[in-house]
Amino acid sequence: MVEILGKTPHATTLRDLVIMRASLGEKPMLICRDEVLTYADADRLSNRVANALLARGIGKGDVVGTFMYNAVEQALIWFGCAKIGAIYAALNVSLAKDDLAYSLNDTGAKLLVVDEELAPAFNEARSLLNFAPDTYVHGDVEAVPGAASAKDLLDAAETLPDADVGMTDPMCIVYTGGSTSMPKGVLVSHLYYIVAAMRYQEIAEATQDDVHYANSHFFHIGGQQFGVTSPLYCGMTGVMDKWFSASRYWDIVRKYNATILDPLGTMMSVLLLQPESPLDKQHKARVGVGIAASQVRRELKDEFEARFGTPMLEVYSMTEMGVLLISERLHDRRIGSCGKPHGWAEVLIVDAEDNPVPTGTTGQILLRPSVPNSCMMRYINKPDETIAAWQNLWYHSGDLGYLDDDGYVYFVGREAHWIRRRGENVSAFEVEKALTAHPAVQDCGVVGVPSEIGEEDIKAYIEVVAGMAPPPPEELVAWCAERIAFFKVPRYVEFVAEFPRTMTKNEIARHELRAQGIGDAWDAQAGKS
Repeated sequence: MVEILGKTPHATTLRDLVIMRASLGEKPMLICRDEVLTYADADRLSNRVANALLARGIGKGDVVGTFMYNAVEQALIWFGCAKIGAIYAALNVSLAKDDLAYSLNDTGAKLLVVDEELAPAFNEARSLLNFAPDTYVHGDVEAVPGAASAKDLLDAAETLPDADVGMTDPMCIVYTGGSTSMPKGVLVSHLYYIVAAMRYQEIAEATQDDVHYANSHFFHIGGQQFGVTSPLYCGMTGVMDKWFSASRYWDIVRKYNATILDPLGTMMSVLLLQPESPLDKQHKARVGVGIAASQVRRELKDEFEARFGTPMLEVYSMTEMGVLLISERLHDRRIGSCGKPHGWAEVLIVDAEDNPVPTGTTGQILLRPSVPNSCMMRYINKPDETIAAWQNLWYHSGDLGYLDDDGYVYFVGREAHWIRRRGENVSAFEVEKALTAHPAVQDCGVVGVPSEIGEEDIKAYIEVVAGMAPPPPEELVAWCAERIAFFKVPRYVEFVAEFPRTMTKNEIARHELRAQGIGDAWDAQAGKS
């Protein structure tokens, strides 16, 4: 059996973990939108899905995509893929015509399950696909012309199919926001999830008696880890919902006796805006994990802990390197820091030429795993980007930070051109691509500006084609809304005669645009300047 940092994992593949945990029987493994999936049913029903996939020509290494809201069926599809060595790719439910087609074409999924509610977006994107996936609908089958019912994927034998599935085999494609390009599909292995679950168990001090209330989605690595694989590894129960609801949040925590939480930074902000109540501390939540250093101000986290009585542990990690790579611990917290790697990785802070900088000096954060096969395998269809990310055999995060004398990591800011909005990483490039397709837009620059609830809102600077009148800002916003996910649509629009540019590459000087802040820009929420 493999040892990982002196520990023997319960299993090294998701296939074996689901099979092993079936012994927990009728204990809830996942409660999603109040529907319960027991450990026994997770194993039994995922065998059905696995056999149904095999009968439809899906084999090891083939991609099965989902375009679905959180549901127990998502877990069964994922586990079914794991049973036969297929690759699971859950797509963001907010994707619209253009960006949905891009992601589907990128995955090349042979089989796709579409939620009935999301069928209109998929139908719009179909004409842009360069292939025709075998499509199934979760819900009303008539929502997608020519599709079959997702119920058919549960109409198969319950016997475990024979399959050679190893810990280094690819398990999932998880999309992460790009910085200067389109979003990248991160290919990760079975062991990637096992190692992250081991870190989770350490950080949360989790036992089978715990319940995790997850506040993300199956298409996010956070939702996958916190709602599904880490609870599965620990033999506990994961709880998920369709969407985050501030008004219902603590009611759900109390209803299911959740002991571990993971609200994103913006969620914490919104929860603090709710009226104070005598029930604020009447719950069993004993710890919060995965509170990313880039998402929430220290003062807000302190206020949250004081009001709700739950310590919220900061982490520093990203999809490429796995969840919870660097973290605080309940017994090991240092003000301003997001913790240490605790043996899971090496950290190096470098200058622009990748030379190490002295302790306490800000530079780019580079990372290297201590456990083989515990981070990304590669970006799919992007070999150059993969090589660039691992320049000099270190993963380049694009983030700025520093180390103290004891090896604690301090996050300072983001170097790359991405925007953090509502818990999502948004590629400025992707928004700009949508805007420059408008006939009146000559050029544009997209940056993040401060949001009143934390993180950032999106501001677009627009240079109009010579001789044309500036289009109404609401027209540009509507143009984007038809083409990209709602969380990528700019809130602010400002027209410029020309852009400030860098001397070396004549690129738009985004830092200068960002420094201008909101200014007198038109605000989509106000409908006026």
